[in-house]
Amino acid sequence: MLTYIKECQKNLAYYAQKTYYDTIYLSMVLTNAVHMFDNIKSMPAKVCLLVSALIGTLYAINFIFFSSCAVINGDGCFALIPNNADPDHESYGRGAGTLYVAGSLVLGTVMGTFLILNEGARGKWKIMLPTIAGFTCLVIVLAPPFQGGYESSSNNPLIASAIALACYTAAYFLLKEEGVDEGLAFKMEIGINNEAKYAIIASSIIGTLYTVNHMFFADGYAGASGSSIISGYEEGTYWTDPIAATPLSYRVLAAFFVTYVSMGLILLTHGAKGNWHVAHILLFGITFFTLAVIMGNLALNDQVIPAGPNEGTWAPDDSTSMANIVVCLIVLGLNLFAYHKMREEGVEDGMTMMGKDFSESDAFSSNDDFFFKMYPAVTGVYVVLILIANFVTQV
Repeated sequence: MLTYIKECQKNLAYYAQKTYYDTIYLSMVLTNAVHMFDNIKSMPAKVCLLVSALIGTLYAINFIFFSSCAVINGDGCFALIPNNADPDHESYGRGAGTLYVAGSLVLGTVMGTFLILNEGARGKWKIMLPTIAGFTCLVIVLAPPFQGGYESSSNNPLIASAIALACYTAAYFLLKEEGVDEGLAFKMEIGINNEAKYAIIASSIIGTLYTVNHMFFADGYAGASGSSIISGYEEGTYWTDPIAATPLSYRVLAAFFVTYVSMGLILLTHGAKGNWHVAHILLFGITFFTLAVIMGNLALNDQVIPAGPNEGTWAPDDSTSMANIVVCLIVLGLNLFAYHKMREEGVEDGMTMMGKDFSESDAFSSNDDFFFKMYPAVTGVYVVLILIANFVTQV
């Protein structure tokens, strides 16, 4: 008995010491992270932005790399954030592909947060207000009263989204003293003079149609019941296909569409000059989403359901694949053309990296380097990541 007690005391001492050192290490990591972003002066705002960015990063990684496992609650595989669904729950095994592409939109918003942390808050309402609008819509569609006939298996995404929204909104108000609202105005006129305006208008119309369709006609688009503005899955297929995405998944996509459509409209009405920050996040977000849609629809990985009434291996419905690829390529082409033309109107004026003039940074020598070097390089890295996702982690 005495030996057992001594062994317990020894183990307790070991774990107490380990916890102590782990706590010190974590506090050092957080302290270094907080002090990295010196262009944000308000420490509370910096912490709030970091918390929202951390939540977004975790969900982006989970969706892009592990959605096929997350939708089966991590049964027999690894998921960073499982969906907590029992095998007999309606959501078990459903919608991995939709969550995968949603991850790319989450990643774009996270990039916007880190851009603010790196470059400072001045004039960044053009990123923050659309992001707040998108996350507000996300919290609403995830709230049980607005889920329609679908019941979520867990409130964790709602809680995480609400925390991220609260932190991000708090950061916005804390950053008012640092000029986040500089240039804030409600404008109705078109502020772009060259051909870029037509591309942005066309892209915004397409984005608005998909936002309205997925937000208000998700049941029809998902093939559950009712009609939809944009042709989706054949009516009734939702009930016969156990891996079909739930209507709620499409409403989640619509919430993120709100952010990017809003950014496009801000560019259209406020003009291109000096608005490089919002143009960059819009361009990267749409690029990531398009590449994810293309690669996901080309790979079309089967979904394994390891337990429950639908146990087995199921092939995804590809009836909307070609339409999704074509629409995404059109929108990406429009935005690439728009950005290229906006360079003529000074969209890259005042562009910075780590708070310094972009052309004076260690890595780049002129503003041209963003469009012809940095953008292709980041896109190339993302292509590698989604290849890994589609042919390694999502298989």
